[in-house]
Amino acid sequence: MILRTIGAVLGASAMLVATAAPAMVPDPDPGKKACVQEARRLCPAEMKSLSRKKVEACMIAKIDQTSPTCHAAMLRIKAQREDAAKR
Repeated sequence: MILRTIGAVLGASAMLVATAAPAMVPDPDPGKKACVQEARRLCPAEMKSLSRKKVEACMIAKIDQTSPTCHAAMLRIKAQREDAAKR
């Protein structure tokens, strides 16, 4: 009886850890999700070209038309491009 109780407690604990684990992992870049929809709207030709650089350049050019989340992501990308150009 005691072993069954211990087994049930351990099983329940394992299930809690397994279901809670994905919630604890933060989204790596929420800006990417936000920007995809906006890129389709603001830069459809560049999206069809499947060129990431063209899409990023278009989105940076139209940065004032983006949401705050996407805006922040575009600023990060712009800064990364500028840093890479300096090297």
